[in-house]
Amino acid sequence: MRFLKWVVSIGGICRRKIIENVSKITLKLFIILAKKIYLFKIYYMKKILFLLIVLLLTTSCITKVPLSSDYWNKPSKVGLLVKVGPPMKYKEGAQGLLDMAVTSGDKYKEALDLIGRKIHPKEEMVTLYTNILKSKGKEPVLINEDFDPKTAIKFKGEKVNGKEYATYDFSNYKAKYGIDELLFVNLDFGFMISYYGMIETGKTAYSGITTQIIDLNDQHLILSNPNTKQEILKRWKDNNYEASINGVRTVLDKIKEDESNILK
Repeated sequence: MRFLKWVVSIGGICRRKIIENVSKITLKLFIILAKKIYLFKIYYMKKILFLLIVLLLTTSCITKVPLSSDYWNKPSKVGLLVKVGPPMKYKEGAQGLLDMAVTSGDKYKEALDLIGRKIHPKEEMVTLYTNILKSKGKEPVLINEDFDPKTAIKFKGEKVNGKEYATYDFSNYKAKYGIDELLFVNLDFGFMISYYGMIETGKTAYSGITTQIIDLNDQHLILSNPNTKQEILKRWKDNNYEASINGVRTVLDKIKEDESNILK
């Protein structure tokens, strides 16, 4: 009997030890898991915060000013300055600096080069605006200058409450070209690639445009309108990038249609 009691007591002690050890292991695993979850949340919160800052910086500088219906009632000379860069790869989504570095390759270079050879939006936009201005009784003056925002002079003149003003100072164009207003257009186009970290989650044909009419007497904005268009791309490589070329063509056509409506 004493031997059986001893065996039972030893078994109870062993069970308690096992339970204690299991509890300690479980607690350690829980703490490790909690730390991993915390670090994971911090990592992606930083990415989201970075994205929000980028969006704030890129959108807060673009003011929207509708065109007044009486703008077309008065004849004037309007300079036309259209800035269009080569087709490019643009990125959106939650990415850190390391992710951006890893995903900065030239996977899309061949397709973008081909799009650049086949589609020439600057000539199309110049023709569009010239025809609209003439039909409205304005005298268009084409300005064949390269505009570089990195070196352009910022507008620092007097501002009146209730008016919005151009970011850059175009006042010298008034005397140089004999114009009253400036129609300044900045157009981007190419691919918009979506990322989640280093993982590519989607791609679209993309075009973004900002259209402004600036009164050169005081640099205030008569019109300011940002606009973007996207088309989802599937099988983008097939048939020598046929879907990609057609997608970019489609978004640019939609941009042109919107511009015609804005300048009615």
